[in-house]
Amino acid sequence: MRATNLLLLFLLTFFCAGVSRAQQIPLLERKISIRAVNRPVDEFLQETGVVAGCTFSYAATVTRGMQPVTLDHRDRPLRELLDRIFSGKVNYKERGTHVILLRVQPVDQEPEPTLFSVAGYVTDASTGERIASVTVYDKYSRASAVTNEYGYYSLDIKNKERLREVTLYINKEQYDDTIVYIRQTGRSVVNLTLFPLHVQPVSIDSTAIHDSLFAVNQLALVKLILSEEEQTNTRNVRDTLYRKFQVSFIPYIGSNLKLSGNTVNDYSFNILGGYAMGTRKLEVAGLFNIDRDSVSSAQLAGLLNMTGGPVKGVQGAGLFNLNLKPVRGAQFAGLVNVNYDSISGAQAAGLINVNFKPSSSVMMAGLTNISLKRTTGPQFAGLNNVALEEVSGGQFSGLLNTALKRVGGAQVAGLLNVGLQEVNGVQVAGLMNVNGTDVRGAQVAGLLNVGRHVQGTQVGFLNISDTCEGVPVGFLSFVRTGYHQFELSADETYPLNASLRTGMRQFYNILSAGMKLDSTQHHTWVFGYGLGSAINLGKRWQLNLDLTMHQPMQENHLHQFNPLTKFNLTAEKRLSKYFSLAAGPSLNVFYAHLDDPDYAQVFSQLPPASLLDRQTIGNYDRSIWLGGKIALRFF
Repeated sequence: MRATNLLLLFLLTFFCAGVSRAQQIPLLERKISIRAVNRPVDEFLQETGVVAGCTFSYAATVTRGMQPVTLDHRDRPLRELLDRIFSGKVNYKERGTHVILLRVQPVDQEPEPTLFSVAGYVTDASTGERIASVTVYDKYSRASAVTNEYGYYSLDIKNKERLREVTLYINKEQYDDTIVYIRQTGRSVVNLTLFPLHVQPVSIDSTAIHDSLFAVNQLALVKLILSEEEQTNTRNVRDTLYRKFQVSFIPYIGSNLKLSGNTVNDYSFNILGGYAMGTRKLEVAGLFNIDRDSVSSAQLAGLLNMTGGPVKGVQGAGLFNLNLKPVRGAQFAGLVNVNYDSISGAQAAGLINVNFKPSSSVMMAGLTNISLKRTTGPQFAGLNNVALEEVSGGQFSGLLNTALKRVGGAQVAGLLNVGLQEVNGVQVAGLMNVNGTDVRGAQVAGLLNVGRHVQGTQVGFLNISDTCEGVPVGFLSFVRTGYHQFELSADETYPLNASLRTGMRQFYNILSAGMKLDSTQHHTWVFGYGLGSAINLGKRWQLNLDLTMHQPMQENHLHQFNPLTKFNLTAEKRLSKYFSLAAGPSLNVFYAHLDDPDYAQVFSQLPPASLLDRQTIGNYDRSIWLGGKIALRFF
């Protein structure tokens, strides 16, 4: 009897899973059949909703002035039917059993950026079947889209240069590359056809995986970090894109968008982590760097670096370096270095170095090095280096470096560097650098840098110094003689804001919070972080350029990520030794998640009436407006 019950339970679960799958077909992808002859649009939409099992929601202006409908739609998706009726003049969004119709805003004829909005299906030329996981992209703007399981794509391309046309590249494994030119701004329905490659698939020996650009993508950690769309793009797109400069927050949020894995950058700055085809000059990250191909010059990360191609230059990480091709230069890690090919130069790790091919380098890892006399060269240890006299060269350790006298060279440790006297060179640590006197060079740490007088730069999560003749770069920097401000301000979205600026005048960090009280006496809060720079104009005037990102929330409710990005340009007049008055305009971009329970009550009302643009992008309501703020600042 027990076995019978278990079998019935299994069959019921299987049946429910099948029903659930059938019900998961999106409304716009449901195939329907309907015929109409000279039917008013509103009546036709009502009949279509009955057939498709949905309800259409729209304003009266959407259908006003439209001609009656005459068509014969047989076993095709609902989306194609709507495309035929509205001819690209209406956008469609699904919400439960509702299909929301939104009229597309007319293209502005003034010299403002226009928008190419392209959508459609991609079909196999041989079989007529829709193709999933096809990459559609524009090289110039780096905008891209991947077709869903029904072969549908939607792509918005900003035309800031007012080009007469955009070029779409359509790529898919085992298909010919295709190029399409789009000359119509506004919304266009462009259905695409791809031709299969008529070649036999090539079997790849698993032992040769490291000779492929896709080797890095096979690592479990990389699969965890990357989005499915980014991984698809690296498989589909065979061209290499080149950029002088890129900035990213995480691999799929950055200036290269979701084509980052196909882009080689000269300079790359990743606030948390980045992913790229390669780097030619400099790459810096707070946590991690991932490069599918080669890296030249310098690569620095607070946590880890991963490269699939050769490294020529300096590679530094607080925790882990992994290289699949040769390293020519220097490699530093707080925990482990792993090289599947040779290394020529220097290699230092807190715990272990692993090389699978012969290397011409200095590579030492173990427990401790102690020097009681003057040291004129490098020290390498797995745990700790202690030098009781001057070190002329370097200290390299996985855990701790301690120098009781002057260090002329470098201190590199996976955890901590301590210098009780002057350091001329660089301190690199996975966790912390502490120096009691002068630092002439640089301090780079995953968490904390402390220096008394720094003649160079500090790079870390937290930087502390008495004086700094360079620029500290990190999440938060405190220079005793540097730039400090406490600000009370009001802007168009939140009437009461408080923020702290700290760092140097050239580059400072911003921590902010704000609130407002609505008519129902419910508090709405906002918390933010940003970066800024101040330009001294003379005569007690200065100009501040601030870029901040905020997260609004209703009381203590945080359901979705709703980023509010502000670029503030303020003019400041110093009124006394202790305070100043500042005011200026701002450019605001707000993405409100449509599925957030507080969207209707809070976030839909947040943008002011002075909107420059408002549209639905994916699951977000995006708003852009000009605003401003006035502030009182205390020193």
